[in-house]
Amino acid sequence: MTVAFIFPGQGSQHAGMGVGLVADAELADLCDRCSAAAGVNLRHLLVEADDEELKQTANAQPALVFMGLALARLLGRRGIRPTAAAGHSVGEYAALCVAGALSPEDAIRAVRERGRAMKEAAPPGTSSMLAVLGLPEQSLEAALIGIPSVWPANYNTPTQTVVGGTMAGLDRAAQRLREAGARRLVPLNVAAAFHTPLVEQAGTSLRGLLETLEWEAPRFPVVANLNAEPYEDPTSIAAGLERQVSSPVRWGASVLRLSRLGCETFYELGPKRALSGMMRELVPDASAQPISSLEAAEQVH
Repeated sequence: MTVAFIFPGQGSQHAGMGVGLVADAELADLCDRCSAAAGVNLRHLLVEADDEELKQTANAQPALVFMGLALARLLGRRGIRPTAAAGHSVGEYAALCVAGALSPEDAIRAVRERGRAMKEAAPPGTSSMLAVLGLPEQSLEAALIGIPSVWPANYNTPTQTVVGGTMAGLDRAAQRLREAGARRLVPLNVAAAFHTPLVEQAGTSLRGLLETLEWEAPRFPVVANLNAEPYEDPTSIAAGLERQVSSPVRWGASVLRLSRLGCETFYELGPKRALSGMMRELVPDASAQPISSLEAAEQVH
């Protein structure tokens, strides 16, 4: 069985998403070590925080990455290990960590800083993101021509693209996208327009920390959001993650790349099932299974 681990990004979080994980002794110890390294109370975020608190970028990102790491460890206990991996947006840090490119403590430190830098670059309430369903990429791009401060941010599937921009820009874009034939527009539970030029300063701010981390060559291919190709060497990772902050996530192409690497079984490690739901359109013959809890991980065969 050729397995890919895929990790979701911000917007998939929800209150209580980590209940049960920190009851496990090994995961509780890892949680405490990562919390101390990053200056964040992961136990609180995973178990007690409400949706409004988790919507804050600096909270959502470390909580999601830790949850992905914890679920990967649970599958590892059952002898299930990936031959390749990818993560959507901040999920890419979990993928790199599981591949041994950086330590769990450094991964949580990095995404805590990433969230802080994103908040400073685009204060909450000034920008957001909108999922556009049922409109091909080329039609979407054509509809956005002439609308300032709105860009494609996530190319998820051929008929699902997320756009990000200022609030005023998104209002104009929504009308244009409906006229172009979009079947549905879904506002996302995020605090800013990630993966657009509006947060470019966040990547610059993050660079200093990324360059101080000890990067190792991934033990297996980790497909990058930037170009849907595996990272080739550890020296390219920090630069890639800096650019990733304000560049579109090429998720559909990344999944197809995993498929070309031979992956037939995909485990989505994180809350909800956003990535698994896309698999039917991207690689319909693949097996996609969301794993969002200790109980779900223990039932995998």
